[in-house]
Amino acid sequence: MAAHGCHLDADAERRPLYAAWVGPRIFSGTYLGWFAVEGETVLGGAGAVLLDWGPTRANPGGVMARIVNVFTTESHRGKGIARQLLQAVLADCEARGVREFNLGASAAGRGIYRGLGFEPYEAEMRRRCASVGDASVPR
Repeated sequence: MAAHGCHLDADAERRPLYAAWVGPRIFSGTYLGWFAVEGETVLGGAGAVLLDWGPTRANPGGVMARIVNVFTTESHRGKGIARQLLQAVLADCEARGVREFNLGASAAGRGIYRGLGFEPYEAEMRRRCASVGDASVPR
């Protein structure tokens, strides 16, 4: 999971932190993940973090799924692997009563997500603070 969540070379330092974070969530059931495997090789993966968001008008159940770690190895892209993995993740979440999903989409992934019913959502804003150890100054 950490290799997919932190697949860029620039993310190498973050991989152990991600591995430490995701492990307990897998065991608690708040991280759901699926892999496409051929022999010993992982061809792709997709996951969802279940967030206790609280009931809203649009989501009275209060649990939201954040889609994460959608990845297909370069040699297997364009074969529908990511779509099939996402369909499995969505079906698993929906079977658990989750009715609201969000994600951060790369340009390459937007077509797949649109095809699965995701729509652009521009109503959110973000604030980030400097890293721990730095002054808490918004970026």
